Amino acid sequence: MAIVSMRDITVQYGKNTVIGGLSLEVERGENLAIVGPSSCGKTTLMRALCGFIKIARGEILLNGAVVSSPSRRIMVAPEKRNIGVVFQDYAVWPHFTVFENIVYPMRKRKVPKEEAKERALAAMAQVKMQDFADRLPSQLSGGQQQRVALARALVSSSELIVLDEPITNLDAKLREEMAYEIRNLQKTIGVTVIYITHDQETAMTISDRMVIMDKKGAIRQLGTPEEIWNHPKDRDVYAFLGVSNFLPLLNENGSLHLVSSSGKRKLGSLAADIPEDFGSRLLLASRPTDIRVSPLPDSAAGVEGVVERVTYLGHQFDYFVNVGGHTVRVQEDSLEAFGRGVPAEGSPCAVEFLKPAVYEADPLDPRFDL
Repeated sequence: MAIVSMRDITVQYGKNTVIGGLSLEVERGENLAIVGPSSCGKTTLMRALCGFIKIARGEILLNGAVVSSPSRRIMVAPEKRNIGVVFQDYAVWPHFTVFENIVYPMRKRKVPKEEAKERALAAMAQVKMQDFADRLPSQLSGGQQQRVALARALVSSSELIVLDEPITNLDAKLREEMAYEIRNLQKTIGVTVIYITHDQETAMTISDRMVIMDKKGAIRQLGTPEEIWNHPKDRDVYAFLGVSNFLPLLNENGSLHLVSSSGKRKLGSLAADIPEDFGSRLLLASRPTDIRVSPLPDSAAGVEGVVERVTYLGHQFDYFVNVGGHTVRVQEDSLEAFGRGVPAEGSPCAVEFLKPAVYEADPLDPRFDL
C-alpha cells in the first residue's frame, strides 16, 4: 500500500486554479522528487499534503486513511498527520539551541522527557550534529542549520519527510554534499522522502523516481531519472532537463531539411525515430554533450556550420556554432577536444548530432516562416 495517495485533487486560490485534478501515489520507503519551474504548484502540493492549506476537490490519503476530503468534510490537522517538514529557510528557532530545536516537536506532542531526549540525540547523530547540541543557530553555518532542520523532521516522523527546496540557499559544493547525505540518510533509516525542487540536477542525484510538473500544475511525466532523461515524453520535458538545442526541420517525403536563414538545407541521415502521425514541421532536439564538431576537411558527416565562440572550462570546451542561422551549443570533453583538435573561432566545421530526438514543432514557430 502506498504511504501517500493523492486522488484527483484540485487546489484553488480564490478563482485561480493552481493544481487541477492531480493524482499521485508515493511508495513506502522511496525518495520521490517533485520537479518543475517556479510557480508550477510544487510548494502548493506540499502544503496541501501537510494540511497547511485545504484542497477544493479530491482526496489525500496517508497510510490508507483519508486526511483531506472536502466532499466528506475531512480535514486532519497538520500536527496529526505525522509528517516531518523541512522548509527552504530551515525555520529553526533563533533563541533555541540545536538540541532544543530538535526536541521541540516532541515536547509539543507530550512525548516523555527521557524518550524525547534519546530520540533527539539519535537524530543529531544521524545528521552529524551531536557536537553542536548547545549552540544557537546564529553560531552555525547554513549547512549546519539545514542539518538541524532535517534532524527535527526526523523526530517529527520516522515514516514521511517532505523537503521543500532545503538546499537551494547553499553554495554549490555544500549542495552536492547535502544531496548525497539526504540520499544516504533516507536509504539508511528507510524513511519516505518527498523532495520539492526546481533543480533537476539535485533531483536526479537524490530520487528513486521523479515527477515533472508543468506551469499549469499538471504532471508531465513520472519515472526514474534514467527513464526521464533518456526518454522524455515531450519537448517540454526535454527542454526542462538541462541545456538543450532545438532546430527547425521539414520532413518532405522522408527527406529531412534544416530550415535555415538562407532557405532549406538537406540534413542527411538522422538516427532518430519519427512517428508516422507527426506532421511535416519538426524540431530536432539534441543535448550539447551529444553533438560532435569536426573540422570540415576531416569529416563529411552532419551539417556544415561556423564556430562562433570557443570557451575552455578546464574539464570541457563550450562551443557556440552557427548552423544555418541558428546558434547550437556544444559541450565536449577536453581530452577528446585536444585529441581531435580544437576548432578556431570563425572556422567552418561539420556538426554531427549523435543522439537526437525529434518532436512536433509548434504551429506558430516563426522559424518556419522562410
